[in-house]
Amino acid sequence: MRKSIKITLLAFFALIVICALFFLVKQNFREDFALNFDADYYWTTKNFDDSVWFYEKVPAGFEYYLYIPKEFRNDRHNSAAKLPLIVAFHGSCAKYSSRGQFGRMLIDPKLQNVKKSAVLVLLSRGDYYSTCHDVSLIIQNLLLKNECIDRKCIIGFGHSQGAEFVVKLACYEPGLFKAVISGSGYYQPSFFELLRILPIRFYWKISKYDKGIYEQGYKTGRLLKKFCKDSVNIELESREHCWVEIDDKIPDSGRTFLDWYKSVVQ
Repeated sequence: MRKSIKITLLAFFALIVICALFFLVKQNFREDFALNFDADYYWTTKNFDDSVWFYEKVPAGFEYYLYIPKEFRNDRHNSAAKLPLIVAFHGSCAKYSSRGQFGRMLIDPKLQNVKKSAVLVLLSRGDYYSTCHDVSLIIQNLLLKNECIDRKCIIGFGHSQGAEFVVKLACYEPGLFKAVISGSGYYQPSFFELLRILPIRFYWKISKYDKGIYEQGYKTGRLLKKFCKDSVNIELESREHCWVEIDDKIPDSGRTFLDWYKSVVQ
């Protein structure tokens, strides 16, 4: 009897060690992200260059604004540049304000001085984002056209429905993002989705006063902080439908958002 108990205990502890090793390995190795050419997402049907942003529209219906730091604007095929890419996802029915609201913030010198980065403000085809496959394809084909971007350092930035979608997209395509920045997000990954996104770093910000959003999203933020490497969860006591700002301070840590961002891109 004692021998069987001992065997059972050894098997139990062995299982714990195996699970711990799995989590440790999984946290440090991201899946490879393959790029697939698709003419509907690659060729441009409408475009202009306002000296800061490249605007393009593709046959698949997507519109986007792409910022490339001025040092590389005329050198977009320079694969040695290794520019991080921040992809901004707007909230529901807010696509035409997103370049001013989030794009301007993400090209601010405070953030760009950490490391020169490309910024993609992607506009949904309708009033909100819906299909992960299509959004993945537009990003893949943009990377094929802009070899100066580091394919291993893509950061998703979302607010509201865009924050919900960027986490959903990370679960769908876990090799895409190195990190995800979520403001007022509410996606709830399943257990198996959580296992897929363990290597991704999350910066999760939500407000307790944001009724309907907080109740859905706070558990996700706590899970991500606990299981995903170097992830942050901020639960504000006030504010309402907030987004992540570059001057944010991480409570009880002495770190700022820019400190966290620096650890991601460098």
